[in-house]
Amino acid sequence: MAKTPSLRYPPTRQAEVVDDYFGTRIADPYRWLEDDNSQETKAWVEAQNKVTFAYLGRIPERGPIRARLTELMDFERFSAPFKRGQRTFYFRNSGLQNQAVLWVTEGNVSRVLLDPNTLSEDGTVALSGIAITEDGRLMAYGLSESGSDWT
Repeated sequence: MAKTPSLRYPPTRQAEVVDDYFGTRIADPYRWLEDDNSQETKAWVEAQNKVTFAYLGRIPERGPIRARLTELMDFERFSAPFKRGQRTFYFRNSGLQNQAVLWVTEGNVSRVLLDPNTLSEDGTVALSGIAITEDGRLMAYGLSESGSDWT
């Protein structure tokens, strides 16, 4: 069996942060990492990714595994349709789209209502929620970027 090379992770700063919850002191030395917009956190993530992707890049099976998973994921899929007024709505992914596309059907005519794949160059803007009025005329929606929980 081949020996796994040792990894040298960048150091992670620990801060003197302690919360007191009704007399119980809880240390939280990595709280600074919660600020994903700080330059320090961005630099830390970049350094961690450098180590991670260097390791992953050396795995010879990675390419064939990726190709097979891509092949398995490349199929058309639909959500369950739902009706509002005279309109029927559903999500459709043609296969390898990053985000499912919202379609609407009126009578026998279907059209794209909102394609989140067109909202960013890398396709990582996603619909994070929709609300359609009972008559199907108005819609509100939320967007999230790059897998963020923020809407």
